[in-house]
Amino acid sequence: MAAAVLEKSKRVVFLSVQSLDAEALYKKFLDENLDAFLELGDRGTYLDRDELRRFFELSLPGVDELMTWMRIGELAEENPDAVVVVDTAPTGHTLRMLGSAQHFEQFAAALDAMQEKHRGIVRQLARREVRDAMDVFIDSFSALAARRRALITSSGAFVPVMLDEPWVVEQTRRLIAAVRSLGIDVPFVVLNRARGSAPDMPVPVVGVADGLVRRPGVSAAAPRWADEGVRPSRLIFFAGKGGVGKTTSATSLALKLARASPNKRFVIISVDPAHTLRDVFAHEPPPSNLQVEIIDTKAKWREFRDALGDEIERAMSALAPKGLTVAYDVDAMQKLVEIAPPGADEIFAVIRLADLDADESFENVIVDTAPTGHFLRLLDLPRTAGEWVREFMRILLRYKELVPPGSLGEELIRASRALHSLDESLHSDRTSVIVVTRDDMDETNALIEELKRRKIPIGGVKVIDPLPKPPVTLDEIASLS
Repeated sequence: MAAAVLEKSKRVVFLSVQSLDAEALYKKFLDENLDAFLELGDRGTYLDRDELRRFFELSLPGVDELMTWMRIGELAEENPDAVVVVDTAPTGHTLRMLGSAQHFEQFAAALDAMQEKHRGIVRQLARREVRDAMDVFIDSFSALAARRRALITSSGAFVPVMLDEPWVVEQTRRLIAAVRSLGIDVPFVVLNRARGSAPDMPVPVVGVADGLVRRPGVSAAAPRWADEGVRPSRLIFFAGKGGVGKTTSATSLALKLARASPNKRFVIISVDPAHTLRDVFAHEPPPSNLQVEIIDTKAKWREFRDALGDEIERAMSALAPKGLTVAYDVDAMQKLVEIAPPGADEIFAVIRLADLDADESFENVIVDTAPTGHFLRLLDLPRTAGEWVREFMRILLRYKELVPPGSLGEELIRASRALHSLDESLHSDRTSVIVVTRDDMDETNALIEELKRRKIPIGGVKVIDPLPKPPVTLDEIASLS
């Protein structure tokens, strides 16, 4: 968004504007490093080079956050006398990006674990420590990640922008605490559309009366289909840019449906990592026939990772001749699991969506989504996550005689089938997407065109006028049109 605005101005000759292409950056990253990754994997695991190549080339949610983090550090290194200003994604995905340092540290640890097997063999043969080109590569990779992390934590500052609305204020407080826990300074927060006194925050608040940038043409008329209403469907997604009112709209519909049909069951689920839905029901319970789900996807990922690690250890132990230690192999394979991109936990949100879609005891499943770009990424997950699940199945089931009934192997098969089923639902009349907007018709129309291109049914467009007093209670939310 910032790049689109600033590129229209040619008067600021000392300002360079970039829109990051995550796919291109990841391709460059692999071009520079893949040969070394394959060599180290070949040395330190039972997998062959083709299996390793598929593993490293998998497209997963979170790769864009990783590449953004690396590019920010690269820009800071290349321009030591410049100020690098970053227009970030909304809360949940920005925190993932800022936490990418941990991912690269885990990646370096996995590479080192693979090399350790080779070092052990060389020590036995040469009776001394011998370093080679792969040791130099690991040191260089680790040093680069550490240098980028130090740049962002020591020289960086993070400035949240918020509205004076109760749930946004609570989310911003959590955001400030999370950013500070990463060692990044939060000097102040910007209060957009300031109407009066600022809310109490742990940092100074700078008020802006009516936005930092006013884009021309934002008062354009709403699309002609805006008032057609919500088309009935089983899976109802609410989508749009950050801060337009997706959570409020999704909650309003869920409450109306539940109250109108007390003998039927409904569920509302948040797939936005920021989980504003949690704040909506923090002080009032939902109707008894409305189930509210906020998935701790990170906890789910940890459970999956631990289960997969146990499976790998059993498989490796069974493969080795009696009395031969496979500690190096187990450690290397388990660390490989650690290096899934930071968005891998979203897979569990999608699998849960698949389970809810298959549960006919629910009349409707209402989905509160992340802002536009990450919502579109979520729609791709049933396909891309399915590829990732199948790749892990190949790794485990290569030794299928070692994967006992009822184990993780069967769980992966179940997940693969669920993802395939959800992908079919997304492209059928079981699904509709309600696009929520305030005044940005350009982005709204772009989202609608993208949904049409993907053949995802559109249920309508909800145009929200800013309210003088944001709704807080469930009754206030349910009364919204």
